[in-house]
Amino acid sequence: MKKIVRKSNDVDFLCIDGESLSIEDVVRVARNRVRVKVADSAKSRIRRCRMVVEALLERREKVYGLTTGFGKLRDVAIEPEDAADLQVNLLRSHAAGTGRPFDEDVVRAAMLLRANTLCKGNSGIRLEVIESLVTMLNDDVYPYVPSKGSVGASGDLAPLSHLSLVLICDPSGKFYPRESRKSVPAGSRTVAGEASAFPVVLKPPSEAFVPMPAGREFREVANREGWTFAPVTLAAKEGLALNNGTQFMAAIGCLSLHDAEQLMRTAELAGAMSLEAIRGIRDAFDERLHLVRPQSFQPEVARSIERYIEGSQIVDLYLNSANVYRARIHLAEAREHLLESSRQIELSGGSAPQSFEAIRGKLVELENEVVGVYPRTKKNALDDEFIALLSSKPAREQIEFFDQKLSPIRKRAIETLRALENLEAAEFARTNKVRTSVIAALDQLNEAVPDSPIVQDDYSFRCFPQVISCSFRALEHVRDVVQVEINSATDNPLIFPPEAPRGASDDEYRKFLRGNPDALSGSIIGGGNFHGEPLAIGLDYLAIAISEAGNISERRIAHLVDENHSRGLPPFLIESSGLNSGFMIAQYTAAALASENKILCHPASVDSIPTCAGTEDHVSMGTISARKMREVLGNVRDIVSIELLCAYQGLKYRQPLQPGNAIRKVVSLLGSSGVERLSRDRAIYQDFERVSEIMSSPEFLELLIPW
Repeated sequence: MKKIVRKSNDVDFLCIDGESLSIEDVVRVARNRVRVKVADSAKSRIRRCRMVVEALLERREKVYGLTTGFGKLRDVAIEPEDAADLQVNLLRSHAAGTGRPFDEDVVRAAMLLRANTLCKGNSGIRLEVIESLVTMLNDDVYPYVPSKGSVGASGDLAPLSHLSLVLICDPSGKFYPRESRKSVPAGSRTVAGEASAFPVVLKPPSEAFVPMPAGREFREVANREGWTFAPVTLAAKEGLALNNGTQFMAAIGCLSLHDAEQLMRTAELAGAMSLEAIRGIRDAFDERLHLVRPQSFQPEVARSIERYIEGSQIVDLYLNSANVYRARIHLAEAREHLLESSRQIELSGGSAPQSFEAIRGKLVELENEVVGVYPRTKKNALDDEFIALLSSKPAREQIEFFDQKLSPIRKRAIETLRALENLEAAEFARTNKVRTSVIAALDQLNEAVPDSPIVQDDYSFRCFPQVISCSFRALEHVRDVVQVEINSATDNPLIFPPEAPRGASDDEYRKFLRGNPDALSGSIIGGGNFHGEPLAIGLDYLAIAISEAGNISERRIAHLVDENHSRGLPPFLIESSGLNSGFMIAQYTAAALASENKILCHPASVDSIPTCAGTEDHVSMGTISARKMREVLGNVRDIVSIELLCAYQGLKYRQPLQPGNAIRKVVSLLGSSGVERLSRDRAIYQDFERVSEIMSSPEFLELLIPW
């Protein structure tokens, strides 16, 4: 069935039926606030399942959670008149979470998932309770749900109980008031998720939430908040149906999978940009190499890198343009130092010697010759066609061509040094800085053309497809697990209504149940679908796989800032290093995040502390797995944003040569979006934040090459 239907008032709804919800649906509801309604196909199943509960109650059958207590108290009988109190007591007693509250998108996703699993028709809850939960979601109610306290045993008991207290409007439940949304503290709003216009994801502190109103006060608050849902009075089995399941760990899983898939594609781009910035070798991404080891996603990643660098003037040209760029900078510095020496002589009452002017002329000529190293058109523009032709030639021919180009420039630089050395003693003493800069320029010119082609890159560049393809395989596996989970019945006990006579109405079905006690008694099954182990192991696995993308990204950052590995780039990606630290500490930050991930990747699922007086003697710790994985994901995102920034800076030193056509568009977007080249030190965390914001923008995501 189609899950999106259009009503006459032109409002789109996602229909939930317990069977066909997708991870993408969850993200759209959680972050884009798509409205939800219960599918007609689910309503009959829900009603008939509830009839089974009512029939069992009439017969006073001993059924866990209906006529007994919970957990270790499963053998304590509960009188029918106490059934409603039992459900409320369950939610109040289990609302025992601690820690900062879950972000709004996580809570919205969990509300949707809980409603969807209830729509399967195996939980015995009334339709009106599910519809109230859906209305609460559509009303943008944001319940207070502490993020810690779930061991993933009977699912997410504590988080789901906090959520359900708001549904029943219990005064111990709390919500985030609409008026507070206008004054969320700086740093607690983030644009997240899909690259569409979307209101912020709220991340308010615990103290921002207020108690749920009750009685007459509820109507006043509901009018102010724009609520249309009504408080629910629970009946037998319904508290258990609301708080027994894996919906919070699954909610984090859905949102994180969506974000991780985008992040891994961005990591691909960052790796390609770094390859360009470091003037790496194309060979490691040759399709033939990957087809003889066809691990899933490995050939696709290699192909993506090839497509990103297609049209590159940097990777395919045996001229280190960073050395040429820096030679020109050093010559400009030499001119400035010479001019400063002339000023000092004039300030002391003398006049600058004519020899200084002659040397300045030599420096200007040298700069012009350095600029002319690159083939130019008659209009002095870079001759792209000639560079493309040159790039296609064998390495040895290229090296000879550029060596011939640079040889007379090097000779002229040596002549300039001799002219400086031939100055009179007083004048010579004033040109120390000039000579130092000219020598630095000559060093760069000597390094600009390699003696022979570079054979291989270091592993963080060469082995990138082999490493990050593992992350994509993990994503695929965990996606399969989560996709099954969000359309599963995960509470206990579960109800399997006996098959009704063909064409029976609801009234006829109710009579059928009353007249068939044997069929009725076999319709309810106690089991362990609430156990979070599938998600716990999957999310631990995902954290490990994502962290590896961060580890290899940090290593590329380290190469970019290290002049011993960066192939001509200046120390820490900035001129005047020493006076400026440049991107030195950016690599520290990436290293700190990568190291933190190593701690966070210790699997939570290998631990189990028995609970409920030993009744729940093996637990999954799945929600801890989910929270840790989400933290790892955020750290890797920050590492990748730092790599993008460093690669962007490195590419500036390769100018006028340009990276691949696809990367040129990314560089252009970053520049037009406010990312500036670092020419002197500034508070660089602001650059990290800006790049991270751009990574979520529609314009950026459109530039990621699809597989």
